[in-house]
Amino acid sequence: MKNRTTIGKVFAFMGIFIFAFGFAFNRDLGITDTPEPYSSLSIPLIAIGIISLISSNFLKKKTTK
Repeated sequence: MKNRTTIGKVFAFMGIFIFAFGFAFNRDLGITDTPEPYSSLSIPLIAIGIISLISSNFLKKKTTK
């Protein structure tokens, strides 16, 4: 994480937490007794988490030689 910009670090940590919440609220993978609104939001949360993790890879600091 040393070669990431501040925005890249924020995207990475937010992506990890959003993915974790989506994974936990999924009925098939995580908690089984979740209410209906949370279980229907689990797949979009997982997708948003993965997208933000991938987008954080493009926000790197420029290396100078």
